[in-house]
Amino acid sequence: MTDGNVRELPQPIQGKKEFSICYTVDSFADGIAFGQHRMEKGLDPRDYYFLHLPNDTEVVQLRSRYVLNPRNPFAELEAHLTRLARQGVLRSSTVYLGTSTDPFFPFEGKFDSSMKFLQLFQKYTPGLLVVQTRSPLIVIAMPVFKKLGVQAAVTIGIETNQEEVVERYTPGLPRVGERLKTAAALRKLGVEVTLQVCPVLPYGDWRADAHSFAELLAAHADYIYVRSITDGSERVEKKIRNSTLSRRLVEDRKFHYLRPDSANPLITAIEKIAPEKLRIPARAQLEPKQMQMFVA
Repeated sequence: MTDGNVRELPQPIQGKKEFSICYTVDSFADGIAFGQHRMEKGLDPRDYYFLHLPNDTEVVQLRSRYVLNPRNPFAELEAHLTRLARQGVLRSSTVYLGTSTDPFFPFEGKFDSSMKFLQLFQKYTPGLLVVQTRSPLIVIAMPVFKKLGVQAAVTIGIETNQEEVVERYTPGLPRVGERLKTAAALRKLGVEVTLQVCPVLPYGDWRADAHSFAELLAAHADYIYVRSITDGSERVEKKIRNSTLSRRLVEDRKFHYLRPDSANPLITAIEKIAPEKLRIPARAQLEPKQMQMFVA
């Protein structure tokens, strides 16, 4: 079933721009959502595929999105992956597991399903599998990441460095310390980790404490992605205006964090400490073989 509310991302101009193929997998109570679209090369995919906070109902912008049969979703997902493998596109594609929903959030009954997803991806391996979560339970999937090697990466959401901020603005999510320990454990075993600060939430003084938060992130990540709660557009402003998160920030007079430039002090601090960690990771395995031959 196609989701009619999904908007298409800006498409490349044919013959002038290159594009890559991306897919997403999310699990819901009524089945699995499988989405795809073409992304213009040079854009930052993290701007489109970041892991949303719970209760954020914005749908990932996709060219097409299907809800797979809840009676036998894994068979349908395998059929999709088989088709992509036969077409020869899977090995040069990126699959994001966890964009609208956290695949390892235990209270939603997602863990068993997510482990089955990962077993499928061992059999039908994409060019890159990006698993996005805030849950320390992801360490149980370590053997899978070890087998996939450079074809797997993990994104862990960390919006603040303060436990009381988690309790106030994102209650129910794992503690900051637990998420950082998870990131350290994954990196120790060679798994690439991106820390996603999206949206930036209070971490102390907006400017004075940006450096200490930046140091913490840099010490626990291979890459860091930082994004404000809004880009200032009318669409996003309307979406967040009546959200619980925005209301609590207003109640606490944390107006800086409702601005489009709320991420700037933290980004500036990271640029001074470890600018290379803000770059988009390079993925040699996603380049077409023909292009590699021409380069050689």
